[in-house]
Amino acid sequence: MTIRLIAIDLDGTLLNSQQEISQANRGALQAAASRGIELLITTGRRFHSARRLLELLPCPVTVVASNGALIADLAGNVYHRDFLPRQTARQVLDAAIDYRPYAVAIFHTAGHGQVMMQHNASPGGPLRWYLKTAPECLERVANLPSSLPEDPVQVMFGGSSALLEPLETLLSSSPASEDIHLTWTKYFTRDVSLLDVMNRGCSKASALKWWLDREGYDPGEVMAIGDNYNDLEMLQMVGTPVVMGNACPDLHRDGWHVTLSNDENGVEAALRVFVLS
Repeated sequence: MTIRLIAIDLDGTLLNSQQEISQANRGALQAAASRGIELLITTGRRFHSARRLLELLPCPVTVVASNGALIADLAGNVYHRDFLPRQTARQVLDAAIDYRPYAVAIFHTAGHGQVMMQHNASPGGPLRWYLKTAPECLERVANLPSSLPEDPVQVMFGGSSALLEPLETLLSSSPASEDIHLTWTKYFTRDVSLLDVMNRGCSKASALKWWLDREGYDPGEVMAIGDNYNDLEMLQMVGTPVVMGNACPDLHRDGWHVTLSNDENGVEAALRVFVLS
């Protein structure tokens, strides 16, 4: 089938290790868009974080943010939400009480309160990242589950792999287990892992499926490019799955194309093979 839509992960895929979109990748996206191909940026980042990186692209894109919990355009128009119910988020945080210093609740709001953590948040968790990149969005509270003002987009836990590995088993056997979907993102070179707690059934793949139904596309007409475990379901559902050269070691499946790394313009290289040749 002809490729009509391309779904592209952000960190580790479209972004290089300097957190930039290279000129080569920008040009390839613009060339694909000029041929009538629709572009979706599918990311684990919250919408406001992704938008500041994408708003200078030379072509229109739609953002699938927070691993599928939100679909919006760069103007902020929201097309789809699949947020974690507040009561479920409280159950998760109660079950993971020992991990609360590494927990973050994300909200779809501008500015202060977009990111919520406890006062005892550990510098070894996501706290250091938010203090560095988005201090104006960070709100710190005494007790995270009782302070949730509304349904969060998601709850996230961040830390070393060894620290977080037992949390998956803990949450999978908790009272919230039937109402959540767990998604890993792992950066082995930095020993940083993120465990995202999403609403049941929410993923990049479910959001992509929702968009394809809305636009009238067949999954066989879609190319997806990713590098991490939160991309796996999305890669499995499309006709043309592409794995980055810097991808997690066991992400690749037989028959999937492997492109160059994110520091070698892997997105541009993949588009040259499948779209721009």
